[in-house]
Amino acid sequence: MAIYGDFEYHAFSDIIKVLQRHTGVLFMHTALQGRSVELHLKEGTLNAMFIDGFPVNEPLRVRDTVRTLVNTASGEYSFEAGPTTAALSLPIADLIRDVISTAHIAESQLPHHETRFEWQLHGAPASIPDSLRSSWDSVGPLLRAGGSATDLASNLRISVQEARIALYRLRAAGLITPTRAGGLFQTPAPAAYTVPNPTTSAGSGLADPRVAYGQPQAQPQQQVGPVRRLLNALRRLTGGSA
Repeated sequence: MAIYGDFEYHAFSDIIKVLQRHTGVLFMHTALQGRSVELHLKEGTLNAMFIDGFPVNEPLRVRDTVRTLVNTASGEYSFEAGPTTAALSLPIADLIRDVISTAHIAESQLPHHETRFEWQLHGAPASIPDSLRSSWDSVGPLLRAGGSATDLASNLRISVQEARIALYRLRAAGLITPTRAGGLFQTPAPAAYTVPNPTTSAGSGLADPRVAYGQPQAQPQQQVGPVRRLLNALRRLTGGSA
């Protein structure tokens, strides 16, 4: 299975949610301020991280990298299912939740003030991060039947910007989802993509056709592995292109 797309259309945290039950390598071509990043994922666990082909094993640097990706990830990404390198063993969702509470959130990452959200689960979530407990206690009840940042601002007497930030953090933690994201794809996909049947695929919460499963017909899927990491390392050392 391959997944590929561009962070222009989906946040890094949303892509990680899609991959929670998958094992393989997420390759982000220029996501880290122009540098490439590989995340080796195994069913929600971060097994290894590489930046420009070099391994990253220090927990603080891993956390800082995840923080940067949450805030400013950009460019194309691709995920290829398969074996992973085992150097770390960190729950990626927990890493994202930890950095969300203290991270500066770029304006481009915040939801539109009229986008409506609802609970991710039919029942109340079993576990809510301590850093989000206060927000959930005030915002959660208002989203049971769906609501937008504009609705929250009016009901809670807070600014629309504060409401957008609260919705972003709750969404990143997997507690809420846009009401429009009930299926994988809402509009026809370009002919160059092979997309799954929404009625048979596992729900990913992605509604934009510019994220697709399968191999692109227009351009071959870029392979991720030791050769790619070597080329990236050479690029970093020489200042050239890999």
